[in-house]
Amino acid sequence: MEVEIEPMVTQVVSLARVELLQSLAAGEIQLAFQPQVELSSKKIVAFEGVARWHHPKLGILSPGLFFSLAAKEGLIGVMSRTLAAQAARAIYTWRNHGYGIDVAINISMKDVMDPGFARDLADCVANEGAKAEWIVLEIDEEELTCTGNQGLACLEILAGFGFKIALDAKGPPSLALDKRARDLFCQLKCGGSTMLTVASRLHSVGASAFMRRIQAAQGAGMPVVAVGAESSKAIRQCYQIGFTRLQGHFISLPLSFQSASQMLLEQPSGPEVDDELMPQSEVEGTTLEAALEPAQKPELVEHSPQPPHKPLQLFSFEELTETDQAGSEAA
Repeated sequence: MEVEIEPMVTQVVSLARVELLQSLAAGEIQLAFQPQVELSSKKIVAFEGVARWHHPKLGILSPGLFFSLAAKEGLIGVMSRTLAAQAARAIYTWRNHGYGIDVAINISMKDVMDPGFARDLADCVANEGAKAEWIVLEIDEEELTCTGNQGLACLEILAGFGFKIALDAKGPPSLALDKRARDLFCQLKCGGSTMLTVASRLHSVGASAFMRRIQAAQGAGMPVVAVGAESSKAIRQCYQIGFTRLQGHFISLPLSFQSASQMLLEQPSGPEVDDELMPQSEVEGTTLEAALEPAQKPELVEHSPQPPHKPLQLFSFEELTETDQAGSEAA
């Protein structure tokens, strides 16, 4: 007896598509916000929005568990626009309460190459009252390299709408930071095995190429962000190498909008007030604490309880040096 498998597979995929669309509409797929800290001041300068699916049966799912499904179902574009709107709402609130920070989101080059994507994304952000220049679009270097000059041209269109573009490098350098790239990118992000390899093997051939890239970014005035430095020793190495910003679990796990806002409030120095960012009609008589009290829009509501966030992890390079010296003496 011959079993027909294809119709069954098609039905399963169709159900997955429907479930994803329903979850997006219900606000079950949300951004969590991970802080990015300036090494020199130890202040939050940005948040990266990381997607989380608050699945009613499976709990909180990370992007690796559902983005491939969304791509297979042709829903990455829908998801990108939905998450961009969430990022815009969050940054609108923070900016209009005096916090001069940015929000970064990851964007697929498949979206970038879509002729209508740049205009759609700009409209999504504007509809939430935010400005494109408050949003950083993180682009995977490997994906960009595969698209060549056409991909760079599409990114330049997004930059023309005001978006900032960050190069997210997870592997060996494959894209030259020439004049065109330096004019386009606002920052260089390095994470995962690449950054940790550089930190531990400063004199290797690969590390030398990587160091030249960091120096090129520094020469262009770009922040260089270390993602994944999860120990005091690694952080000190990042500082010595030339990284200017940190992001990772050592600083903080990704947080809900409410917890991220509370972390901003708890910064010792408070907000950097910019009158141009704070229209009197929006701010007069209103604080960020008060803005958090009413129920948020569905996309910013927590669907499952989370433990209270830990205070921002502060550190001193003097303390890190003393710790390392003490460890060496003990050894």
